[in-house]
Amino acid sequence: MLYDDFKPIVDLVFNNWTALQLAVEHGMGAPGGEKTAQLMSVYVARYCVENIVERDDLTELLEDLMDEEFETVCHDNSPKEVASLLVFFLGLLKEGRHDELRNHIEAMPKCQKWLSEPIHESVPPQCHGNPDDDTTSSEEDDDEQDTQPVVEGNGEVATTSNQNNEPEPMDEDVEPGWTVVRTRRRK
Repeated sequence: MLYDDFKPIVDLVFNNWTALQLAVEHGMGAPGGEKTAQLMSVYVARYCVENIVERDDLTELLEDLMDEEFETVCHDNSPKEVASLLVFFLGLLKEGRHDELRNHIEAMPKCQKWLSEPIHESVPPQCHGNPDDDTTSSEEDDDEQDTQPVVEGNGEVATTSNQNNEPEPMDEDVEPGWTVVRTRRRK
C-alpha cells in the first residue's frame, strides 16, 4: 500500500521541519503538541496518497495546519519547502524509482527523531477544513491569550507579549490580534 511506504517519508520530513519542532517544543497551540504533530503526519500522508497533490495546495494545507493546530504562522517559506519535498518524494515512490528515492532520503541532513514513532490512527487534526467550527477561537480565549508566536525568516519561533504598557504601532496589513515580528539586519 502506498500509504505504508509514504508515511515514514512524511515522518522524516516532519522531523527535519524546524518550525514544526519549535512549535511543539514551545507548547504552541493546544496541549499535547507531539501527538498533534503525529496526527498531522498521518493526515498529510493520507491526504497525499488519496488525492492528486500539487505543491501549492499542499503548501496551503500545511500553513493552515500550522495556524490552526499550533497557532503558528511561518514566514520562513518552510511550508512550501516541505510541500515541495513531499510532492517530489511521492512522485518518485509512485514511479517506482526506489533507488533514487533512497539516495535523496540518505542525502537529507541527519536529525534527531523528536517526533516519536507515530501512531497509526486515521484521525485528522482536530478542526482542519471546517470554517464553521469555532472551537479554535472565542472572545474569552482572545482575552486570555497574551502571546503570539511567529516563525521568523531564520526558522526560529519568536513569541511576542501584548502585556507591555507601550502602544503598538498600527499596521494596516496585519489581521487584528496578530503581531508581526521581522528580523533585524545584522551589521
